[in-house]
Amino acid sequence: MRTIVLDTSFLIHVANNPLPSSDYLSDIKSYNLVTIDDVVQELFGLSHDRKNSSKTKRSKEANLALQYIKDIPKEKIDGSGTTDDKLLTYTTRNHDIIASLDRGILNKAISLNIDSVTIEKQRLIWRINYNR
Repeated sequence: MRTIVLDTSFLIHVANNPLPSSDYLSDIKSYNLVTIDDVVQELFGLSHDRKNSSKTKRSKEANLALQYIKDIPKEKIDGSGTTDDKLLTYTTRNHDIIASLDRGILNKAISLNIDSVTIEKQRLIWRINYNR
């Protein structure tokens, strides 16, 4: 069974934008779900950032995302680099699928031949290379 590695943007979206007929994570439940510690740290930082009113909304969204992933395994990735770099490295190494809404990550995933899933128009969009 393949694993889907969840990014910060994907988690914030699925936790805060439920569809009446769909729970995104239950739609992908046939896969193993995992995230990395750096994503959890990003969410934790966002959840405690309440300096102004626009960040208060983002803070609440991040806090909800943290609750959403409480039972999802978190992998520790050693080394330097950004969270995005660590996600891409981890996903490449394990032949996993990356879940993100971040165009930069998705474009890098395409160039590195990494399978991905994103959300567009309230639907899951899969980019899977079946010729492996």
